[in-house]
Order: sequence, then structure tokens, then C-alpha cells
Amino acid sequence: MNEKLIFFDVDETLYSKQLRGIPKSTIRGLKQAQKNGHKILINTGRPPAYFEQEILDIGFDGFLCSNGAYITIGGQVIFHQTFSEEFCRQITECCERYHIAGALEGADGSYFRNHDTNAHPHYGFMISAFDLEPSMPHTFSWKEAKSCEKAIIFSKNGSDMDGFLNAFTSMNFDFDLVRIDDTQYEILAKGRNKGTALLAAAKHFNTSIENCYAFGDSNNDTKMLETAGTGIAMGNACDELKAIADYITTPILEDGIYNGLKHFGLIL
Repeated sequence: MNEKLIFFDVDETLYSKQLRGIPKSTIRGLKQAQKNGHKILINTGRPPAYFEQEILDIGFDGFLCSNGAYITIGGQVIFHQTFSEEFCRQITECCERYHIAGALEGADGSYFRNHDTNAHPHYGFMISAFDLEPSMPHTFSWKEAKSCEKAIIFSKNGSDMDGFLNAFTSMNFDFDLVRIDDTQYEILAKGRNKGTALLAAAKHFNTSIENCYAFGDSNNDTKMLETAGTGIAMGNACDELKAIADYITTPILEDGIYNGLKHFGLIL
């Protein structure tokens, strides 16, 4: 099979926080890969409501969102799993009790605890992204959140993250807790991750994982890189991801995706 499936994390893999955009070489590489007959797919922790127009304009063949909980290919939803309303309520109550910032993320929008851009660098980045793209559905209140696919939480000044983790992990719900670093965690549906999303896409296209390539930079990309036939860590990736990658390309701002695609002959 000449057609390959190529999966991309978004933040600091495809989309640069520093640029507030996608490097030109990345866009050029993606379009060349499609022209060569390959499928390009987003595989991200972001919910389906959280994409800048620049990303949408590229014309990806699929969006694997919320760490595998919401998958669309060719505009068709092929998988969707949500948290219960009760679990969403428990998340927000536990965050409030231990002074944790965060967002519930669902197909209909993102629901932030507040508009505190100083609470945590990534929390602030997320908030500013929605401020810059008001068409992306969101609210700065948890009161309207009835359903979501995942949550992301952050410690800030005055937070008791250890207290939160101890209380939260004792809850009687099926979920996975993924550590990004000591200050931020993702709460996911049990058994759902970027690796299961990749497998679902490979099944949809009736191909093997040997035909799958994946690019990432963070701890939450581990399952994706381990599952893909070829896992590629960005040069700016965390050490844990580099340790399990099949190949390490250059950093995002040094043509990382373009160079990775070229190294494996996916583009010329």
C-alpha cells in the first residue's frame, strides 16, 4: 500500500504557541503529503470545538479529538464517547474544593472555570486562543457544562493538587488520569487515548499500523507514538517521548514536520 496515514498532535507539534500559527514549511509539507496520496489526520487532546481557522483551512482528512473520545473522518463522526453529567459535576466540585483551574471540553464547546489568564501558562494560552477566535464556542463558567469528553486541570497559586488527586482518584467513575507535568493533568474516558484513536482510523481506512506515522511532542502523545508503525518525536519534545520514539526530527520552528516527512520519503 502506497497510501500512508500520518497523524499530528497540534500544540507545539503542528501549531506553535510562539508564532500563534503553523510554520509555513509545515503547511507546505502537509499539502505535499496529501498530493502524494497520503491521508493527514489531526490526533489531539483538543476538543472538536477548539481549532483555529488556519488549522481548518489546511483540509485534514480526519480529526481525532479529545484524546480519542471524538473522531471524525471525512466530516463523518465514527466515534463519540462522553462523560456523564454527574461526573462533570464531580470534576468541577473537586476543582473548586482544592482551588484548581481547568476546562471541561466537549463537542459543543469548551467550558472554562474562569477567565484567569494568570492562573497557569497553558491555561492562559487556551483562554487567549478563544479570545482571539470568538467563533469557537466557549464560556467562562462551568454552569452551562452538561456533557464533555475530557477535562484538563491546572494548579495555580493556592492550589492543593495533591489533595485534588487523592480525592479525585477515589471517585467511583471509570476514567484515566494523564500527567502532562506536575502542574497539569488530563482526565479522560477509561481506555481512550491517542493510540486507540489511531487504531480506529487505521480500521476505518482498512490499513495496518505499519502504514501509520505519528508526530508528537508531549507525554500525552506517548500512546500514539507507541501504537503507530513509526513514531516521530519533535526536536522540542519532552525527554520521555523522545525515549520511546522511532525517530527524532528537528523542533517545530526548525521545519520539524517537513523534515520528518522528508526523512521517511512521504514527501520529496
